[in-house]
Amino acid sequence: MDILSEVCKRHNEWVKIVTSFGTEYAEDIVQEMYLKLHNSKHKNKIIQEDGCVNTFYIWVILRNLYYDLLKSKKINYISIDNYLNLSLYVNSEESYKYKAQNKIEQKIQEEVDKWHWYDIKMFNLYRESELSMREIAKETGISITSIFNTLKNCKGRLREAIGEDFEDYLNEDFELIK
Repeated sequence: MDILSEVCKRHNEWVKIVTSFGTEYAEDIVQEMYLKLHNSKHKNKIIQEDGCVNTFYIWVILRNLYYDLLKSKKINYISIDNYLNLSLYVNSEESYKYKAQNKIEQKIQEEVDKWHWYDIKMFNLYRESELSMREIAKETGISITSIFNTLKNCKGRLREAIGEDFEDYLNEDFELIK
């Protein structure tokens, strides 16, 4: 009896197992498993004494190959289905925190959108580039005093607009955030 042909008969089942791990690379991982089985020294573990394929052994191989893929790509993969069902896995306090954080981010963006174009550009440049004020001044040719005053004014406007909500967030009074 050819072991690999016995395992291949349940190809769709193996693909479903890998898909349940939350990856779009299910077919690739199953094909990798076939190669691993073909070169395996432990072929006696694949088929049980009753002649059936050892599903648990195959599951372990598939899971390990999936983890190897995650390590090699250095990704933390979350499928869209897992993301949509996130509320099932997140306790209610974390869910409130997440919603509150989104509200605050939305309020910040709404406030920033009201500003003069120069203030928006300078604020976003400072926030997104992770450059210091001195480095921004050096690269843009704008005086450090101008950059400092612009950012100070921007931060003050944000403090006025969302200061209370941000304090509520820090105090974990998420329900008070409007």
